[in-house]
This record gives sequence, C-alpha cells and structure tokens, in this order.
Amino acid sequence: MRLAYSSATEEITSMPLAWVGPLDTVLPTIAEIGYEGVEFQTRDPDQVDLARLKRQVDAAGLEVTAFSTGMLPRADGLTLTDKDPEVRARCLARLQRVQELAAEFGADPALGSARGRLAAAPSPDEGRAWFRDAVAQLVRHAETLGNRLVLEPQCRLNTDFLMTIEETVQFIEALGAPPQLVFEADTYHQALEERSIPAALIRGRKYMTYVQLGDSNRLAPGQGFLAWRDLVETLRALEYDGWLAMEHSQLPDSPTAARQGYEFVKPLITW
Repeated sequence: MRLAYSSATEEITSMPLAWVGPLDTVLPTIAEIGYEGVEFQTRDPDQVDLARLKRQVDAAGLEVTAFSTGMLPRADGLTLTDKDPEVRARCLARLQRVQELAAEFGADPALGSARGRLAAAPSPDEGRAWFRDAVAQLVRHAETLGNRLVLEPQCRLNTDFLMTIEETVQFIEALGAPPQLVFEADTYHQALEERSIPAALIRGRKYMTYVQLGDSNRLAPGQGFLAWRDLVETLRALEYDGWLAMEHSQLPDSPTAARQGYEFVKPLITW
C-alpha cells in the first residue's frame, strides 16, 4: 500500500479537504514528507493548464492517483439528481470532462457528492432513474477513455443514497458490474454509516479500487478514535495493495495535517 495526499487543481482557491495553494510549492512539500502520490480535487478541467500541471507533478516526482469532484456541487451547485434538467446536463458534461482530464494521467475520477440527493427529485424513483442513466453514460465514456468511474459511498451529511458499501455494491451489480464501474472506500464516511467497517470492506473488496483516509472526526488519521490497526490489517488480509489517500480536514493547517497523517499511517503499512 502506498500513501497519497489531497491537493487541488489551480482553479480552486478554497477546499477544506485538500492542501490548496501554489502547486510549485505544495507538490514538492507533499513529496518531501514522504507521500508518493497526489489526489486532485478539481472543479472545471477547462480552466486547468494541462501541460503545466503535468510538469508540476513530474517535477515533484509524484503520481496522480485520482481526481475528485466534490467541488462541482460545492462551488457550482451541479448534481446528477437536480430537478432542473439543464443542471443535470451541465453536471454530466462536467463529469465527462473530469474523466478526460483523469485519463491524461492514467487515473480514475470519483463520483461522490455530485450525485446529489434523491430528495431533490420529484420522487426517489425518478431521482434514481436520472442517476442510473447518467452513470451508464459515464461508464460508456470511461470505456472509450480506458479508465474507470469510481463511486464513493458517502454519509447522510452529503447524500441520501449509496451511503454504504453494501448499497453501492448492489447498485454496481444491478448495472451488470461493468469493469469500468468500481468504488472507493472512505473511512470517515464508513465510520458514520457502517455497522462494521472491516465487514463492509470484505463485502465490497471485489469492486474496491481505492481507499481514502480520514479519522472519526475528519481530522488526519490518528487524531480520532478509529481502529486503524484493524482497518489496515483487514486491507492487508484482503490483499489490497493500492493507494491510501489522505482526505480530511486541513486543521490545524495543511503542512501539519499532512505530517500527522503520514507519520501515523506509514508505520502501520510498513512491515
């Protein structure tokens, strides 16, 4: 297992779960701490200087592990279950552009809070139908690009469906489990929704390609009360050997939070 940290592409000026700042400074500092990868929060790929971003990542010696899309609803109010068809269409088009940006780095984009809430639709069934249709289109786009769409189960504070790993697995299988449709675990969200995080990870292992880390209070790992040794050993027993990406509050500040997470988790994954 390898460690990554969350940052943000240049069009984003504020994001509470990522180290936001000049990437010529942020990325080398992430690498100096010991991280091997960087996950980017992104809002609008059309505002990203792709060539510059590639140079900055390469210069820092990092790998891009994922692109997250939480800024779409946070900054622009874009979700796939909005009652306004124009908003839904704009959200779908923006997500497709994120898919294309991620493909430039051989990475996958995540779909979390941009799914919205079923409560925003005229009925839960109609909202689910909108979401299912959008995901089907995104999966087809991923197939043409050679990457995957990564669903993120999130807690009730962010959404009202696909909150648990079990529900997410059932959704993937209802769509026929295409290889381009997978999910990521997020320990903070799972802590609020799962009866047992290890049991949920076991249930979802077949489709799990990525893991985000945040403690029970959404601070860096080790700052709350999650049973981190049990979580890491469950992943090891499941033969998960992918990325562990820090996604948590930047309190008290990003440099401190980044070091806290790295210094706590690195010994747990090092034999």
